[in-house]
Amino acid sequence: MAGIPTYDFSINSLIGDGSIFKGEFHGKGPFRVDGSFIGKIDSFGKVYVGKTGNAEGCIIAKNVTVGGTFKGDIFAEDNVIVLRTGTIIGNIYSCSVNMEDGVIFDGECRILSKDDMKELIDIKKNEKFTF
Repeated sequence: MAGIPTYDFSINSLIGDGSIFKGEFHGKGPFRVDGSFIGKIDSFGKVYVGKTGNAEGCIIAKNVTVGGTFKGDIFAEDNVIVLRTGTIIGNIYSCSVNMEDGVIFDGECRILSKDDMKELIDIKKNEKFTF
């Protein structure tokens, strides 16, 4: 049907509730954190931090949605969505940011042009992440 948006909720990789991962993750498809993640996420797709998710470090992705807790820096080429259950302690760099009422956010938020965002992401992808 024309005019009705379709959404892709598929998940390619998952850190499940009760699981802990420390290190670097590189992927092409959607990635979801419902457990604990410490490190760098570098994805060409979407990254979700679910309600039970607790992530710390750096996220580089096309789109990021946070419903749980994230501490660190987010670099999203297109969009960052923070759900009302979300907490971000850190910085957001993106072309677009949407936050629902009730979000906890302590950090800096920078809205950049598409070209500036792509340039920043290229720099961040090549930086060595240290925990």
